Amino acid sequence: MILSWREDRWQTEVSLFDAWNLDRDHREILSLTGGGGKTTVIRRLQKECMERHIFHGIATTTHMQYEKNESFLGIPSLESFLRIYEKYGTVWMGEPVSEEKMAGLPEEFLRQVIHAGAWLLLEADGAKCLPVKAPEEHEPVILPETTRVIQVYGLDGLDQPVNKQCFRSHKVAEILGKKESDQLTEADLAVLASSPQGGRKLVGDRSYHVILNKADTPQQLRRAMTVGEKMLEYGISQVAITSHLLEDTDKGRKIWHLEY
Repeated sequence: MILSWREDRWQTEVSLFDAWNLDRDHREILSLTGGGGKTTVIRRLQKECMERHIFHGIATTTHMQYEKNESFLGIPSLESFLRIYEKYGTVWMGEPVSEEKMAGLPEEFLRQVIHAGAWLLLEADGAKCLPVKAPEEHEPVILPETTRVIQVYGLDGLDQPVNKQCFRSHKVAEILGKKESDQLTEADLAVLASSPQGGRKLVGDRSYHVILNKADTPQQLRRAMTVGEKMLEYGISQVAITSHLLEDTDKGRKIWHLEY
């Protein structure tokens, strides 16, 4: 399920490309930040790029899950990148640092890939699998060529103590003016997303999008809509609500129909 705010109401979307008005003929460098499912969003974007035959690669400027498959590139070689893409229609790039994690390849190489005409889907932030985060001084790591920043929040962080479900909980508490033992509220997510020390950090004049992920029940969907509408009041015009992004099922649509 994907919903976006259009014409003063929430509307269903077929794809993230539709939700964000992405044009296959206008190359984008997308940097994903925050918590709550960045890699899931990247996998969905990968699928949509492949369906549209868009020349692209997936990488990180920090660390992300190590993708062990035949389309993986572990060395900064443009020749190898092009060969893998030609064969598989997608390329995952990174330097394996453990069985589960990979680090980013050099920025100079990422620029070579960009200059070759590829879109890049970049994981530019880490959250230790927690649904909500605020960036530390050195975060996020936004590639200068980035055209859009997508900040992700997991709705499962709501009503939980900041120090239980938020990465960099001290930074979250600082931005919100709360104690780390306080619970995270719907209004708090809107404040975090709009803060230049939070979701908007290093966005600059780039397009800024927020994803409210894991709206997996009618209750969570209602709450996501409340949060999203509060974000609109804070000047964030591009908000999407998502659920079951990688499942070829009707689960998300059923949640929507239960609500409406």
